[in-house]
Amino acid sequence: MSGELSSANSRHPWDWYVEERWVTHRLADFLPLDEGVTYLDPCCGSGNIVEALAERGHQAFGTDLFERYAGARFLGVHDWMGDQRHLLEASDALSIFFNPPYSRQNGALVRGLAEKCIRRAIEVATHKVAALLPVKWLASKGRYNLFERDHRPSGIYILCERPSMPPGDVIEQLGKRAHDGGKVDFMWVVWDLLAEPLPHAPTFWIPPRAPGRSEDLKLERAA
Repeated sequence: MSGELSSANSRHPWDWYVEERWVTHRLADFLPLDEGVTYLDPCCGSGNIVEALAERGHQAFGTDLFERYAGARFLGVHDWMGDQRHLLEASDALSIFFNPPYSRQNGALVRGLAEKCIRRAIEVATHKVAALLPVKWLASKGRYNLFERDHRPSGIYILCERPSMPPGDVIEQLGKRAHDGGKVDFMWVVWDLLAEPLPHAPTFWIPPRAPGRSEDLKLERAA
C-alpha cells in the first residue's frame, strides 16, 4: 500500500499503509459503481477498502501477501504479482479497487511497483480499476505511456481532505489513535474498461467531509 512517509529508510518494508474507510466511501459518493460486479482488493491489508465497498452494498473481497485481515471477506494469502492467478480473477464481471504498494517489497526498492500493479489490474479487471495514489504520481516522465499511450484514465478524483495513512504496524500498537491528520495529498485514479477513452482524463475534486464528522472521528480516536 502506498504510504505517507517520505524517508526511504523509515518506510514500512512492505509498503503497508492503511487508509481509513471514508477514503473509499468518498470515492463512491462521486463515482457511480457498477451493480452486479465483484470487487477485488488484491492488496487488501486490513480490509478497509473491502469493508467500505461492502458497506455500500457491493460484493467485495480481498487477498494479500499476508494474513492481516480477519474479516470473512478475506479470500486468503495470494501474491498479486506472482505467476499464479487467483480463482476470483477469472470472474466475467470484476472491478479492482486497491491501494497498491508504491515502492518497497521486503525492504527493497522496487522501481515502478505501483505501475506494475496497476497494469496487472487493467489486464485482469473487466469493468473498473481504481487505484489510491499520491497526487504527485501524475507528474512522471516514466508514466507518460501509461496515462497517454496505453491506458488513459477515465477520471482522476483528488481528495481535498488529506487522508491519514499510518503504517499498519503502528495501527496495531496504537489502534485508531494512529490516524492523526494526513501529510500527503492523495487521489483515486480510475480506469473504466468498458468506456471509450476520452481525449483527456477529466479531473474531479472530492470536497472534505463535513467538519462535524471530522471532529467526531478525532474524539473517537482519542477515547
